[in-house]
Order: sequence, then structure tokens, then C-alpha cells
Amino acid sequence: MDGITSDIFLRTFNKFPRRVKAIYKQCLKRGSFPRRWKRAKIVAIAKPGKENSMDPSKYRPISLLNTGQKVLEKLLISRINHHMYMNQLLTDSQYGFTPQKGTTDAAMEAKMFIEPELEKRKFVIMTSLDVKGAFKAAWWPSVLVGLKDAECPRNLYYLSQGYFWQRTAAMSTNNISIERRDTKGCPQASCCGPGFWNLLYNSIFKLEFTSRTKVIAFADDLIILTKGESFVETENYTNLELRKTSDWARKIKLMFNENKSKVMIISRSKRKEKKKVEIYLNYKILEQVHKIKYLGIIFDSKLLFREYINYMGEKCVKLIFALSTSAKVIWGLGHEALKTIYTGVISAPDVIWSPSLEKMC
Repeated sequence: MDGITSDIFLRTFNKFPRRVKAIYKQCLKRGSFPRRWKRAKIVAIAKPGKENSMDPSKYRPISLLNTGQKVLEKLLISRINHHMYMNQLLTDSQYGFTPQKGTTDAAMEAKMFIEPELEKRKFVIMTSLDVKGAFKAAWWPSVLVGLKDAECPRNLYYLSQGYFWQRTAAMSTNNISIERRDTKGCPQASCCGPGFWNLLYNSIFKLEFTSRTKVIAFADDLIILTKGESFVETENYTNLELRKTSDWARKIKLMFNENKSKVMIISRSKRKEKKKVEIYLNYKILEQVHKIKYLGIIFDSKLLFREYINYMGEKCVKLIFALSTSAKVIWGLGHEALKTIYTGVISAPDVIWSPSLEKMC
């Protein structure tokens, strides 16, 4: 919004490095976040597949931030993360925005918890919880409480406090410009957003869950796995854990979407027991399904991954057909371009068939 592009900023730094460094050193030392760097320009991007929907929630609000602000954000969150990792204050069960971790690690963690129970003919209930608003619902006082509990250095705490205080967002459309004061949320496209979200979400892993339960998160994608000797026992323990989760969410001002949250019972037992599960979230029964897509991987009720393999196979067939139509002698994509696409999308080690996927299947 200040008209200073990254190229202009870089040229300024190269011309006056000491002065630019002095500004950021004082911001970090005093714990002061300049007010002119707390304005965001909002650009609404329609979510894939919802372009024709009339629901306002189809848009994902992207925050365009001043370059100077992004640099200070990066300095702030890198120091906070250094403090958290050095003191081992972040849980190992959060796989999003975490160094050397990815979606495959989260999926493998879930598989390693479930598979031994199935081999013993026991039951596991997988509950996939959807957070309303996710990043834009992050309550700032909860983030600051997390920083205080982690005994974050005082200057970083005050700088984070200044980062949240008196933030504004502006949006222009159809010759109308509106600017509003922000009261919660981590701006999408900000440098601090992912780190602050992990700090906020970290408290769920400190809840006193039973030894039967495993909680796994990738950013805001949360699953709760609960095992049991019998169907009824697993159902009761799952409801107990979800009651704790609901209380936690209310405390930090987060809301789960009961309509998008799903539950699935996973078992290979041949015992004749009822298959209808009654799992409650905020006093509402969650929809029971026979498959859950988590982080792009389809988990089924027997943990066989057949549907996922078929799904990925169909995607590859469609892509190969599209490539074949472009692989012409005279016109179309060149040989090198086709080879690059094929190698990157179809024969890539982590897409259709990899050692990790082979272990899962």
C-alpha cells in the first residue's frame, strides 16, 4: 500500500545498509512495530471449484503487505521459532509449517497408529475436524498467552503485541474502498501467520487425552484417532476426547464446523457389531463416512488404500492422455517439455508410488 516494491526496498538497502539495519535493530530492541506497516490490502481469490457459488465464503482473502513489514515479520517469527525449537516447546504432532516435516510424515504417523490395532482385530475411530475460518479465526490474546507461557523474550512479546494492535485491512471493488480495524486472525500471505498459528494450536496437544488417543495436525487440518477393544468402548472414549477438544476450542475462541467434520470407524474385525457410530461435537452428531480424504490421501474403513490408488491412477491416466494429444511431431509441446511434465507429475517419487506410499499400502 505504500508503493514501495521489493526492488525499490532492495535498492534502498544496498544504498543505505546501516540506516535500514538501524531501523530494524531498534524495532527488535524496543519491541515496537511501526503503525504504517500494519495496513493490509485485501485481494479476494475464489477457492477452486467454487467460482460460480454465490456464498461469500467461497473467497480466500489474501493480504498484500508492505515489503518493510514483511522483513520485520520475518525477523520476528524466526527469533520466536528459534526460541521455541531450542527449548523444545513445540509438539512433534504438528506437521504443518515445521522444518523437515510434510504431509507424508503426518499420514504415516496416522497409519502407524492405526495398523497395529487392526492386526489385533481392534477398533479405531478417526475424527476429522474442520475449523471455521481457520487462520482468520485466530484469537490474538490466545497467541500472546502462548508466548507468555513459553517464556518468550520480553522484546519479542512486546513486538508481537504491537504487531496485533491497531491492524487495519482495506479492500477496493467497483469504485468502493472500505477499511476496517482487525480484531483477530493471522493475515494470509504474512510471514508471521504460520508461526503464530502453530503457537496457538500447540495448546491442544497439552490436553490430558487418554493413552488410547493420538492427535495429529497439519496446520489447521486436525484428526483425532482413538482406539478401543470393542466398538462401544471406542465410541465412548472418542466422545470423551471430543468433549475435551470442544472445551479447548471455546477457550481460545475457535469454532469447529460440525457440518464439515467427519467420523469413520476403521476395523477389520469380523465380529457382528453395530456399524452406526454416534460421535458428538458441540452436542451435534457428526456425519459417519466410509472414507476420509486427509492431506490428499484417502483413508478407508479397512486401511487398504485401494480407493486412493485407483484415484491416483485415474489422475495419471487423464494426464497421460492430455500429454499424448500434445506430443505431435510438427506442433505441440517439445520433447523436453513433455519429459519434464511426465517426470515431475507421474514418475515423481512422492506422487503416485513412493517408498512411503508402498509402506502405507
